[in-house]
Amino acid sequence: MEFCQVCGVEAPTKKVSFHQNIGALIMRFSKSVEGNLCKRCINETFWSFTGTNLVLGWWGLVSLIVNPIFIINNTVYYLMCIGLEAPPQGAGKPELTDDVIDRMGPYAGELIDRLNAGEEIDTILRDLSARTGLTTGELMLYTRALVKASREG
Repeated sequence: MEFCQVCGVEAPTKKVSFHQNIGALIMRFSKSVEGNLCKRCINETFWSFTGTNLVLGWWGLVSLIVNPIFIINNTVYYLMCIGLEAPPQGAGKPELTDDVIDRMGPYAGELIDRLNAGEEIDTILRDLSARTGLTTGELMLYTRALVKASREG
């Protein structure tokens, strides 16, 4: 189970590190995005950051040195992600809705018993996903809420 650290969608992700530089003669402005991103966020971040670097990254002595490094870095990470599968059409960030709670109700006891028995969470979530029709992201949110409620009550 993977989640994009930018948009939160449940999809295949890849670890990337993109950098942006804006040169301003005697100073520079930079920012970066590092983490596990889905293909959609990788594309958006790469083109935004690299486009900015190509247009605005050259102004200033330090920027003349740093900017080519950032462009090469961004391009290498982008090329390493070309084969990454895109998120499904219409995929969004998982949410803990009333429907999720209702569909998981009959399985709550089993979920708790399996967690207490030390079974791997990914194994439990894959099994329950197949049986309930919920995504592993929705199940993870449900599990977190269940654990939090048990600690509070």
